[in-house]
Amino acid sequence: MQNRVSTGAYFSEDTIAAIVTALGGAICVVRISGPKSFAILKSLSDTKAAAGSEARKFHRIALHDLSGTSIDDALFVRFVSPESYTGEDVVEFHLHGGSYIALKLMETLAEAGARQALPGEFSFRAVKNGKLSLSQAQAVADLIAASSDGAITLALEKLEGSQVRLIVGLAEDLRQIVMLSEASIDFSDQDLEEFGLPSLKARLLPVLEALRLLESSYDRGVRVQDGVKVAFVGLPNAGKSSFFNALLGEERSIVASQAGTTRDIIREHLSLRGNHGKVTLRLEDTAGLRYSTDDVESQGIERSRRASQDADLVILIVDSSSFIADPKHSFAAVQEQWAVLGAPKQKTLGILSKTDLIDPETVLVCQNHLQTLGLGPWILTSAKDHRGIHESVQAITGFCENWLTRAKGEVLLTRLDQKEAVSLSLDHIKRAMAASEVALFASDLRQALHALALLIGETVPDDILNRIFSQFCIGK
Repeated sequence: MQNRVSTGAYFSEDTIAAIVTALGGAICVVRISGPKSFAILKSLSDTKAAAGSEARKFHRIALHDLSGTSIDDALFVRFVSPESYTGEDVVEFHLHGGSYIALKLMETLAEAGARQALPGEFSFRAVKNGKLSLSQAQAVADLIAASSDGAITLALEKLEGSQVRLIVGLAEDLRQIVMLSEASIDFSDQDLEEFGLPSLKARLLPVLEALRLLESSYDRGVRVQDGVKVAFVGLPNAGKSSFFNALLGEERSIVASQAGTTRDIIREHLSLRGNHGKVTLRLEDTAGLRYSTDDVESQGIERSRRASQDADLVILIVDSSSFIADPKHSFAAVQEQWAVLGAPKQKTLGILSKTDLIDPETVLVCQNHLQTLGLGPWILTSAKDHRGIHESVQAITGFCENWLTRAKGEVLLTRLDQKEAVSLSLDHIKRAMAASEVALFASDLRQALHALALLIGETVPDDILNRIFSQFCIGK
């Protein structure tokens, strides 16, 4: 059942309904929220006490549709406004798993007056009714999308309120300084050092530094939340896909002897255990880097080049067996490839693949040539017998842990809109620090406060709220 509802419906007072768990499990949960929730509950059961049953406790219910046809022998729980997730009257039905029962109930709820909830509409109503701050609601989406222990911990801390408390505290400091600066204007005829512009700017410095740290946390926050972006690059048939699959533990990339098999970027998430916990990677297996007249392959190669430039870590894979016949020619090809990539040396890890096919003397020849690229020690690997895979994992996680280490309780921004709000506030504060008059100083600080309103959720335009919650999944 899909009702076509405009995004303006986020601000409606309708009763909404959605399946809030994945279909196919042992139990399926359907939630309704809004003014008709208890009346709808009453209409779906012959038990007169259903709508007046004790709140926040499970009760058994023989569910039927509006014609009286049985749907399920289920459980329900009521939450009375304002003591619910959304702050409205809420009913949750706990059904036997299976898509038919859940979809049948959703059809019945629509007939009874509850429309399909929009993505994130339950969380939107929680924010609107003061049950959650905007950053806490976004933390719900972050928690659902979390792919590592670090991402879960970060999302739970935000859901508990760590981020909003920090921002509210900084906003309150700004308000106090604004009040002092405005008092300075009112008492400009008195020589009060406390209200002087140098003193006010000194008070502003800790806020400025705190927001700078918060702004700089975004890159790390994205990597904790989404994973560290890793690009696998190399000449065609260098063993990139085989190494990629060896890390994944399954054959996700296409492996074939024909050069140019991988023509687009293949992406996977992978968690590896390092010395200080698990590290989540966003792996990208890219097309082989070579000159090609094939238009499709050429586009894939260009994407590979861009992927290597955008990646946090580039894994350059070189086929050691190619050095057997003509080491100088093979190394020249690697040098040309390295020039095409344009990746910084400090973020590139060298992997020498297929070492099961060469003798120790050829290994030494390979290493002597490749050391001149300045990438540090090359790791000798064989995807066939898993030689060097453990060492590769340790090198990859060791590099990534520099991104992911954070102090306990440290707030990290994970969303671009949050970073932009902090950056805008900082711009206004920097102008305030350069102001030559108290009136201009106070005006800039008021603008800085306004910019932080998005993070606190005090005044957020409707179109921004629509955009934020439309990215949530339905049922949350």
